[in-house]
Amino acid sequence: MNKQEFLNDLSEKLQGVPKEDREKSLEYYSEMIDDRIEDGLTQEQAVKAMGGVSEIADRIISDMPVEKLLKTKVTPQRKLSAFEIVLLTIGFPIWFSIGISLIAVAFTLYLVLWVLILCIYIIALSFAVSGIAAIIALFMSLFNGQVLSGMFIFGCGMVLLGLAIPVCMEAGRMTFGYIRLTGTGLKKIKSKLAQRKGTEK
Repeated sequence: MNKQEFLNDLSEKLQGVPKEDREKSLEYYSEMIDDRIEDGLTQEQAVKAMGGVSEIADRIISDMPVEKLLKTKVTPQRKLSAFEIVLLTIGFPIWFSIGISLIAVAFTLYLVLWVLILCIYIIALSFAVSGIAAIIALFMSLFNGQVLSGMFIFGCGMVLLGLAIPVCMEAGRMTFGYIRLTGTGLKKIKSKLAQRKGTEK
């Protein structure tokens, strides 16, 4: 693949990116290829050293704010006719309400999962606090001469403390997993927003 083929391929994969940002990226990689050629590489070697076009496009899109991609996605690529403007205006109460409702549902589900994880942390904390309280109760029972009940309470406390550790570890594992899932989902959303065949090159 030569330089021009590389830049054309990259431009094609960045059609959903704002024109200004797309041109900056193409100029940046064009200069990088030129620098490598000046260092003694052939054009094909310089292009190969850049890496895969898809990976580069994904990286550019991942670093771009969602707002920019969304603005590019919803901006018409041609002038709307009067009939289309009337249709959009009349249908506004419907499509706007549906859009807001879908966003609200998605955001609510996202928050619900965080609340569930928070509940697991609270359960782990309650186990730990109950275990510590049981240890304190042991000394109070021994002080009152109730050795058997004190040992029973102490045993229950140890069980609760033992449960607190794996529950807390599982909550931590779920937290990091959900954060990774959120990042992956955001990348996919950006990728979908950038998948548009533009008319501008």
